[in-house]
Amino acid sequence: MNTNGPPGIIFGECLIDGFGDVQRLGGAPFNVAQHLHALGVASVFVSRVGRDAPGQRILQHMRDWGMAMDEVTEDTLFPTGRVRVTVDVQQGHRFEILPHQAYDAICAPASVIAPIPWLYHGSLALREDGPSRATWRQLRARAQWRFVDVNLRDPWWNPELLAELIQGSSILKCNVEELEQIIHTCELPPASTLREAMQTVARHFHVQAVLLTRGAAGAAYGDGTNFYETEAVSTVIQDTVGAGDAFAAGWLWSLFRGDAIARRLQRAGELAAAVCALSGAIPDQPGFYQTIMARWVKEE
Repeated sequence: MNTNGPPGIIFGECLIDGFGDVQRLGGAPFNVAQHLHALGVASVFVSRVGRDAPGQRILQHMRDWGMAMDEVTEDTLFPTGRVRVTVDVQQGHRFEILPHQAYDAICAPASVIAPIPWLYHGSLALREDGPSRATWRQLRARAQWRFVDVNLRDPWWNPELLAELIQGSSILKCNVEELEQIIHTCELPPASTLREAMQTVARHFHVQAVLLTRGAAGAAYGDGTNFYETEAVSTVIQDTVGAGDAFAAGWLWSLFRGDAIARRLQRAGELAAAVCALSGAIPDQPGFYQTIMARWVKEE
């Protein structure tokens, strides 16, 4: 894929994750936007924050990192998105996602023209049938290539929305639990193997390829012809928040470099492992990316 032309679009939520007294910047699209910016991939982040202190914190962070901010608008009615995160020893992190947030009212971007070379989006910002969903439909219609990173948080999704956002995507990224939810919710035939399950979803929704994260078991990729599995990259885990977002960004960076599928999986896993070694979903210093990219370029 040629990325020397117009930048791609990253659409969706930016928010504040609350871990008790600790407040961290978050939102899968925001995390991916920072990762790709720091890795040198040109993109436009399309989102919305409230006209409040959390929103100013997000905007200042973007300024500090030199990220494009033209399409992150401010809302005078809704607050900046917030999520309360609770660590559950048995089930991992639990998320209390608040309703009626600024990212539910994302405006159509003024500076984006067709065609859009590539579009990354998740599902959370599409939870309400309102401005954000209308904006996404406009972007989807202009996009030449689409990476869909589903994030099925109850009760913020339904079968009709799920089918619409998956249908015709270029890459569908999900984890094992989400893959099982898609098959069950959409009443697809049960599969006896992981490869068969991925192929079933791809055929039903006319998806070009499925990218599956499996936590400590690694990851898998299937496009109907090719099927690859890879082991997880060893790391010392601080927490796993944002690991999937880092995986998506590593995959996209490697894809845009023209790497083979096996190398993309490796790069994605390495970035995810590096983020797991941090506390939080995104690093505080650019040196994090400089170290990773120096190693990647050296290995080419």
